[in-house]
Amino acid sequence: MPGDVGFGSEFLAIVFIAISLGVIGMLAALVWSNKHASEDKWMGMAKREGWYTIIFLIVVIVFATSTLGLLPYPYAHQNIHPTMVVNVRAQQFQWCIAYAPNWGTDCEAIMKIPTGNVVLFNTSSIDVNHGFGLYTSTGNLVDQVQVMPGFYDTIIYNFSQPGLYYIRCLEFCGYGHFGMVSEINVTSS
Repeated sequence: MPGDVGFGSEFLAIVFIAISLGVIGMLAALVWSNKHASEDKWMGMAKREGWYTIIFLIVVIVFATSTLGLLPYPYAHQNIHPTMVVNVRAQQFQWCIAYAPNWGTDCEAIMKIPTGNVVLFNTSSIDVNHGFGLYTSTGNLVDQVQVMPGFYDTIIYNFSQPGLYYIRCLEFCGYGHFGMVSEINVTSS
């Protein structure tokens, strides 16, 4: 999130305003150069094409570098370290969620996780594509990752609020897809 990498909302607002003013300035220069060409009409814009390209590239680079810290990927937030590892194996039409190092064995009907844990979910499928969707008890999707056979994907989530969370399949995987739900109970103790 922006606060994790030192970008406050004021900074982001200033960057947005600066980029907006830059784009408006470039558009005004473009309109002005087409109406008041100093040489032949077809040469006025061509002389400035290089500058417009450089300005455009600078704007794109500044925007890309200033928003890179907003990405939700683990390598963008290297200060996050999981305190718990949970292995998740998907198959039609169930999730097998187990504490590491178990893969597909000792599956928990309701996984219990203490509040405040940063959990690394290792996911894989043994049959078809599935979508790992982590939902709050009110139905808000808080995290998700694609689960594919032959691949291992990970997702990290900080369970800062106690309550019930649900794992639902986000990818239609067959006739029993609707029932592919598991439960996580985040407790305050």
